[in-house]
Amino acid sequence: MKLFKLSAGAFQATETLRKSSFSFNRFLNVARWNFAINRAQYLKMALSLFLVMAIPFLTQVMKTVWVMGVTRSTEMAFTVAPLRSMQEYIPMCFVVALPIICGYMFHNLLTKQSRIKELTLPASNTEKFLFHGLLTVGGSFLVYLVGYFVIDILQYLYVGIVYDFAHAEWIPYAGLFTLDNTEHKWLQAAVILAWLAFSSTFVLGNALKYRHNVIWTYVFHMTFSFVSMLLFGMSMPLLANHLDRFFVDFEINEIGAKVGIIAFFALVIVVCWKLSYLLYCRAQITSKRNK
Repeated sequence: MKLFKLSAGAFQATETLRKSSFSFNRFLNVARWNFAINRAQYLKMALSLFLVMAIPFLTQVMKTVWVMGVTRSTEMAFTVAPLRSMQEYIPMCFVVALPIICGYMFHNLLTKQSRIKELTLPASNTEKFLFHGLLTVGGSFLVYLVGYFVIDILQYLYVGIVYDFAHAEWIPYAGLFTLDNTEHKWLQAAVILAWLAFSSTFVLGNALKYRHNVIWTYVFHMTFSFVSMLLFGMSMPLLANHLDRFFVDFEINEIGAKVGIIAFFALVIVVCWKLSYLLYCRAQITSKRNK
């Protein structure tokens, strides 16, 4: 009986702590615990992202250097081809990788044993959720930046040592932080927000279902896109008479339309993360969503 009371008291204390306010010291303890337990998994994910970025580009660099060595070419075509291609390839790798990584944000809830460790951790839900969010988005971006610079150093040294330092060039960093070098900055902001909104849906998918959630989220997006295009195609005859008026209104209220588009994607991001947090707070050791 005493053991039962102690267990009930410990469970009640854990539940009270989970709902308590934010504490930076507890947040740091959550980070230390996660890195101690899941260090190998985090390193494996970071290494996988780095290799996906590095192998194709470095292979192209070695091929180009070999061709230049065989033909004894003195042209500066090296900077025009591989380096410029990397300026587009590396950001695109991160664009594709982030949604998948977001789909594994709640990896600590995958199995029953891991859920016991995660849910009984002496920290509030806010602290644990914030850690997973920062690690998923911020950690991925950090790997992207470090990988970009490491690959740049490797290709520079390889070209200089194997061929000639006179032909070694650093990667142009103009495309490091941008997805599109367009003059329409609002469109670039809308593209970035749309990408973040798309990635946020994978966070929500992982909060809804812990297993095979990435596949199901992709299935949802493909189904939603197909149905949307189908409905749009069916409604085109009805909308044809109003398209001219739409474009005229867009030009007249251009600022309002741009703000509306950006606000829509920002709202999707906020809703996805808010729902993910609520679902995370409702996570149980035994759940039908885990089957």
